[in-house]
Amino acid sequence: SRREPDYPLTLQWLPGTAYLRAPAVPLAEKDAWRRKGYGPVLYMQSHCDVPSDRDRYVRELMKYIQVDSYGKCLHNRELPSERLRDTSTATTEDSEFMTFIARYKFHLALENAICDDYMTEKLWRPMHLGAVPVYRGSPAVRDWMPNNLSIILIDDFDSPQELAKYLDFLDKNGEEYLKYLEYKNAGGIKNQFLLESLEKREWGVNDMTLPNYLNGFECFICDKENTRVKEEQEHKKSHGKIPAPRPHIAQFKHMGCPMPTPGFGSVEDLSGGDSWKEMWLQDYWQSLDQGEALTAMIHRNESHQGRFWDYMHEIFLKRTRQH
Repeated sequence: SRREPDYPLTLQWLPGTAYLRAPAVPLAEKDAWRRKGYGPVLYMQSHCDVPSDRDRYVRELMKYIQVDSYGKCLHNRELPSERLRDTSTATTEDSEFMTFIARYKFHLALENAICDDYMTEKLWRPMHLGAVPVYRGSPAVRDWMPNNLSIILIDDFDSPQELAKYLDFLDKNGEEYLKYLEYKNAGGIKNQFLLESLEKREWGVNDMTLPNYLNGFECFICDKENTRVKEEQEHKKSHGKIPAPRPHIAQFKHMGCPMPTPGFGSVEDLSGGDSWKEMWLQDYWQSLDQGEALTAMIHRNESHQGRFWDYMHEIFLKRTRQH
């Protein structure tokens, strides 16, 4: 999902500007919802053990502001109907489900993993509905915001307590809150980079007039391979006068993600048996080693599958010596 690859898919979850401009529930209705005892903040996750460790942060935030959590993770409230409790409904743009979550002022939008341009429906869907996303995910998300005041970035606040204070302030001050929804007005999307990126992409999201990104990527690969074969043939015909095509190898900047960090606090604060620490930090380093081993095999033209573990062992020993 980074922007640096030859075929970037940064906006693969955003159908277009019309999706962002869909009208929000009126503030009076949101305030009436609050008076019925619903919280200002919605959390809905059923995939709990993820690299971004989001539940640890949300658990701390819950100490300072009411968060209504309907999914399996940090569950503290039931959805009002059996149909809404069906997980298949919660993962689609079902109208009853959408109407329900659109009444919330804020939607906790924390990605599964933190990577440079990795932004999913967790960001765009709340924006579509007009429930202001309280976001943690792509460190570069500011580059893609419709305007400077459209999402609330968790990492702009020193602590969950400070974030809770700000959300409470906006909850009680409607005029300030509505500034976060101005991108829905005519001309409200000010970000030219976002507008140009949507205009330039060759694929569409839920758009039958355009190829989807998977079909588009397949065509892109075919075109690249046809070009490479042609250059290879020209190289052979010229008896070396025309250079051979250079190998095209993915780099870390094309698809790499930073090391996972705890959702709240530091690694040093976590106990030795902490499940997140044992699973995701270990998985990160192992994945890096696997990538390095495969790259080394490609460079050495090594095709025997069994040798992969020899390369892995070499890299593991090298890394442990460095540390």
